[in-house]
Amino acid sequence: MPLISVQNLSKTYETEGVKTPVLFDVSFEIQKGEFISIMGPSGSGKSTLMQILGMLDRPTEGTYLLEGKNITQYTDDELAKIRNKKIGFVFQSFNLLPRTTVYENTELPLLYDEDHLEVNNKEKITKALAAVDMSHRTDYLSNQLSGGEKQRVAIARALVNSPEVIFADEPTGNLDSKSGLAVMKILQKLNDAGHTVILVTHETYTARHAKRILNMKDGRIVSDELVSDRLIADGEGTLLK
Repeated sequence: MPLISVQNLSKTYETEGVKTPVLFDVSFEIQKGEFISIMGPSGSGKSTLMQILGMLDRPTEGTYLLEGKNITQYTDDELAKIRNKKIGFVFQSFNLLPRTTVYENTELPLLYDEDHLEVNNKEKITKALAAVDMSHRTDYLSNQLSGGEKQRVAIARALVNSPEVIFADEPTGNLDSKSGLAVMKILQKLNDAGHTVILVTHETYTARHAKRILNMKDGRIVSDELVSDRLIADGEGTLLK
């Protein structure tokens, strides 16, 4: 069973009676453990697709199955619970709480999980921060961190609930090249450990760090290809595999 199955997905926004179609008849599958880039220029529909896959928005038409379950049939409250348990998000703007510690930022998803046991929080947070090499910054405030460090904390926060899939929306967009490569190294390492990673980017160079690229244009998928010349980040530079 695919982790994600999308069939004939379409999205149209309507504002004051004006309809704006954004996605057209999109279909694909993602298997557990894949590392996929959704690539395309601004306005191609890639961010809208990610928002639907991440349950932050709903399709106008079509079917979205996550682990075989039809997500389009769930209520907003049910989606919020599934999203918190199954999905981790990493955004370009980090979205960390200011003047809040690295530990507290990482803990946030656990606080929204009704079923979690607080006694396990420290172990989960410690493990997540170790995975992104930020254990030494646990007590730092978020506004004391560099951009690259903030994105590492954002990844740790996405990891803390052990989600089925991690969505990374332009995760290197606000970073210098060295920090961006360090973030890609972490995402590749997480994928190697078994996490499914879906990366949204407009840059071919960044997309080639994934194993498969869905290329979008004008709201449609125009190609779906495995990456034959994948780039491997080592944190300092990038090498061809």
